Amino acid sequence: MPNVNFILDFGLSNAAKNKSCAMMRYYGMMSGMKNWKHLLLALAMLAPVHAQEAEAPLTADELLAGMREMTISQGNKDVAGRIRKAKLKIPFSLSVRGDTLAFQYKDGSAWKRFDVRIKEKNVDIVQVENGKARVMAPSQYAQTIAGTDVCYEDLSLRFLYWKGGQMVDAGADSRIKGRDCYVVQVPNPNPAVGQFAWVRMWVDKENGTTWQIDGYDKSGKLRKRFSITSVQRLKDGTWFFKQMKLEVRNPQNPNRTIALDYLEMDDLPGKK
Repeated sequence: MPNVNFILDFGLSNAAKNKSCAMMRYYGMMSGMKNWKHLLLALAMLAPVHAQEAEAPLTADELLAGMREMTISQGNKDVAGRIRKAKLKIPFSLSVRGDTLAFQYKDGSAWKRFDVRIKEKNVDIVQVENGKARVMAPSQYAQTIAGTDVCYEDLSLRFLYWKGGQMVDAGADSRIKGRDCYVVQVPNPNPAVGQFAWVRMWVDKENGTTWQIDGYDKSGKLRKRFSITSVQRLKDGTWFFKQMKLEVRNPQNPNRTIALDYLEMDDLPGKK
């Protein structure tokens, strides 16, 4: 996949810049299209991050800071797709309005809405019903949506705000789809909240694509795996994901997948 000459300043201190020169490129494989930047925080599996060679390696906190910065500097966008589980297909749409991501999905015959409101230090998940907004209680983050295995927390990607992450030397396991990746491990600062005690991400060293995210419970067992299965190429030569797979693992045997869902995007404007 092509590199894109699109560099953003993370707003780091001068010392941090000299240390890592961290660069965030286009969000979700659409790096070159300024009008489509970082369209899907909730599907941020695709947030491209790139680090130049510098005096010291990029840290996990710097990488996540760049990803967060990208999510608050986007324009107004609208996309649509579906969540598919076996024969069940749940239409959904996403509207990006500044620091708010408004999700709508069809549950039976009714459309329901929730917002992800991006703040400086965290995100709020807000349920919107009959024109009234209510901040969701943390106990509801792991609730699944419309009979699928996708939950509110999956789409909010709160872990981008977790501190104290580490760049992991995973050896041969750092390669995904034949690509060399940074492996980033981030602990949940409050494991009592949400479904994961920590997450691990694989970020492409060359083009910055986040190919895979694994979520682990407090006993260290794999609970969920998100991975990119297909992409779509745009006319300008950039890429965006077409399909993302969600695997739910057996708590007793994490090597066994017990449920499978797909997030599928409609063709984007400018598809080649």
